[in-house]
Amino acid sequence: MAIGLGMNVLVENEPVAGLCTEHGLSLHLCYGSTSILLDFGQSDAFARNANALGIDLSRVDLAVLSHAHYDHADGMGFFFDRNEHAPLYLSEACDQSCWSTKGRTADAHYIGIGEGLLERYRSRLVTASTTRVTTVAPGVHLVPHTTPGLEALGQRAGMLLRKGNALVPDGFAHEMSLVAELDEGACDLAVFCSCSHAGLPVIAHEVLAAFPSSHIAAFVGGLHLVHATDAEVKQVADAVLEYDIERLYTGHCTGNKAMGLLDECLTGRVYPLRTGEHIRL
Repeated sequence: MAIGLGMNVLVENEPVAGLCTEHGLSLHLCYGSTSILLDFGQSDAFARNANALGIDLSRVDLAVLSHAHYDHADGMGFFFDRNEHAPLYLSEACDQSCWSTKGRTADAHYIGIGEGLLERYRSRLVTASTTRVTTVAPGVHLVPHTTPGLEALGQRAGMLLRKGNALVPDGFAHEMSLVAELDEGACDLAVFCSCSHAGLPVIAHEVLAAFPSSHIAAFVGGLHLVHATDAEVKQVADAVLEYDIERLYTGHCTGNKAMGLLDECLTGRVYPLRTGEHIRL
C-alpha cells in the first residue's frame, strides 16, 4: 500500500515572486500523518515562506539537519521559536568545524553552524549514529555515510574540517540522508540528501545497501556540482540510470550548468527545486 508523501520547498536559491529566497535549502515533508522539517536555510526566510504558504511550523513533529553547514542550519532558532516540542535529529558528528575554499578558488573561510546554536538548543537535539541507520518515525530513516575514503572528495572540493590548529579534508561524517518508504513493503524509497557532498553514486549505493530489496523512486537535494567538470556531472547521470532512479529533484548547490547537462542526459527525469513549490512524491 502506498504511503502519501508531499514536499513543500520552503526556501531555495532561485528567486520567486512574493517569497523569500536565499542560498540555502529547507523542505517541509508531509509523510502520512507525520510532519517533518528538513533543514532551515540560513535565516528566517523559510519561516516567513511557511507563513505565506499556510504551513504551521508549530505542528511539525520532528526536524532533521542534513549536515553541519550554515546555509542549512542557521535558521534553526527561528524554528524553535515557533515550535516547542519537535526534536531535531542531527548526526553525532555535527559540530562547529566546517571550512571551505570554494573548490579551491578562495581563501579558507568558515561555513559551519552558527556560533552558539548547538549549545543554545542542546535540550532539543537528538544525535543519530554515524555507523548505522537511525529510524526517527515509522517508515522514516537517517542513513549515514559508511563509505571509506570520502576525505578524497573533500580534498578535491576544498571542503575542510578544523582539527586543532589544522584544516583537514572533510570526510562528511556529519552528513546523512533522510530516507522515506513510499510503500509499506519499503519497495520504493524517496531519498533526501540536501547537498550530496559524498556524491549521488555513493549515496545511492549506501541507501540500497541499507535497504537491499528496495528501489529509489525519487532522489531529492542539491548535488554540489557547481565546480564539477562535465565528466563528473555525467558520472552522476550514469548513476541515476544505473540505479534506475525515476525522478531527480535538484537545485541549490547543483549549479545551472550542471542542471542543464543532467537534463540533456536524463530527459524526463530531472525536476528543478523551486521555492514555494508543492511536489507529490
